[in-house]
Amino acid sequence: MKFTVVLTFVCALLFLSTGIAKSQDVSDLKRQLNQLQQKIEAMEKKQAEQAKEAAKVSESVEEIKQQPSAYEVISEELGKQTVVGGHFKFFLADQSRGDVTTATLDDDSQHNSFAAGVNDVWLFFNKQLTDWMQITVAPQLHVEASATPVLGSNITRSGSADVDVEIDWGYLGLRLPWEFELKAGAIYPYFSDEYASRIWWDEQYHANNGLITLEGWKSTGVELYRNFDFDSFSLPVYLYYLNGEDRGVFQDKRYTDNNSAKNGLLHVAPEFFAFGSRVRLLGSFGYGRWDDDGDNDSIQWASGGDWTYQSLSLKGEYMHRRRQDLPLIGGGTDDDEDKGWYVRGMYTFNPQLRFLLKYSDVDLWAPVTGDLATDNYKVISGVLNWFITDSSILMGQVNYTDADRDEGPDELKYWRYTLGWRTTF
Repeated sequence: MKFTVVLTFVCALLFLSTGIAKSQDVSDLKRQLNQLQQKIEAMEKKQAEQAKEAAKVSESVEEIKQQPSAYEVISEELGKQTVVGGHFKFFLADQSRGDVTTATLDDDSQHNSFAAGVNDVWLFFNKQLTDWMQITVAPQLHVEASATPVLGSNITRSGSADVDVEIDWGYLGLRLPWEFELKAGAIYPYFSDEYASRIWWDEQYHANNGLITLEGWKSTGVELYRNFDFDSFSLPVYLYYLNGEDRGVFQDKRYTDNNSAKNGLLHVAPEFFAFGSRVRLLGSFGYGRWDDDGDNDSIQWASGGDWTYQSLSLKGEYMHRRRQDLPLIGGGTDDDEDKGWYVRGMYTFNPQLRFLLKYSDVDLWAPVTGDLATDNYKVISGVLNWFITDSSILMGQVNYTDADRDEGPDELKYWRYTLGWRTTF
């Protein structure tokens, strides 16, 4: 078709010319036209092939766009093996009001600011290294504003806050033969059941004054655990080899120690069902040496129980911790002890709402010049928990604290009102 058009156009030009072309010239022209037509067809074929190649490239580009990047691939692979989460704790309202008595004040009415702020952020990292080994690390960012009233000090709140970063826990976990499990690293030993399990995190925004000091224990060492199952009950057993107990005179024993004499700790929690209720009995005993020379005893024990029937739960523990030859201000030493108890009742109205009432009475040793005094804290807490989601709890809490020191005039009586929010993610 194209050849015919070209030939007609050329012939028209020949007829319009002043003379008639020779036959040889016509033959040359036909030959040139044939060559031109071949070139045109070759170009069209090449263009068609190029168009096909371009379409293939376009499809490949789209496929490449749809494929994940190397970063995404690596993140996905790590995500299959690593669990990353956290725990965020902040308050929307907090204030303390009460009366303070010290050597220079007599029943002075005080209060701190009505404030909002952040208390803590934990990050949880857990990675399964093999089918029998995993690593767990939880760094904590803690905001300290000195808002909790203490004996001998005014009821106040700092105008600025300090942020501390520490490893709250970090350990390797191993599944061993015969159903044993082992943790090695910085851990929460089971001395107090509610503290080691961190159950109180989900029940109270602020722990009871004094009680948190008595039951708190973090250390570096080894935990060996096994649950023994029987026909009518189970027996979880925890055995520890630790740096020491955490209420340090000179240092915090979460990360290091001041001697080679380690602490041993045993915790048992037999559990059984009776008359439609779940019952757990709690018991702990620990012994070690605490001083630089490894000469002075550190002994601690605890006992308690946990009873649950339908929507009602009751729990309590008594704890006793004794240290030999504690150093006195001004020189000398003396033996003294921390001791006390708590009882907690909790009623769950529905999956979104529950209320708890907790009372604690605790004696703590306190260094004074030439002697060791005893600080007593009696605290009652009422808390309403509203589960906005399964892992996010709005907490309204009211505390009343009555504290005094057996040596000297120090007394402290105050109310604390808090609206807090805890979220695990």
